[in-house]
Amino acid sequence: MLQHIRKGHLVWRCRHCWQEMPDLSATQSFKLNYTSSLEKRIKELALA
Repeated sequence: MLQHIRKGHLVWRCRHCWQEMPDLSATQSFKLNYTSSLEKRIKELALA
């Protein structure tokens, strides 16, 4: 994949068809942060 900057955002493009590809590392990071905050909240509720 090729990395490009478009309208101030980082995008990835397939080398073969030039289709824009999702940034999976950013998506995974968001999911990990969200999961961590949910686990923290569950522990807080369990202790209450």
